[in-house]
Amino acid sequence: MNPIFKHLTPAILTNVDDQLTNNEVSDNEEMRNFFVDELGLTAEQADAAVALRPQYMGRIFLTGQSPLFLENAVAFDPLAKGF
Repeated sequence: MNPIFKHLTPAILTNVDDQLTNNEVSDNEEMRNFFVDELGLTAEQADAAVALRPQYMGRIFLTGQSPLFLENAVAFDPLAKGF
């Protein structure tokens, strides 16, 4: 995990991960504002989280195994039908 996120609670990390995984409607600025205004992240934390967004696009991760939590996250491979 990126050290910038180490002081966030598990609930906040789960919410950030959920937004990065499922929110395809908001643009980066809206997502950044949500992280700061609603979840209480610092601007630096919000920017770091939004920077991970491209790694989530079109990929499926196991809970706690996404780029937010792991530097070398492993996504689902539909051809191999596994992670």
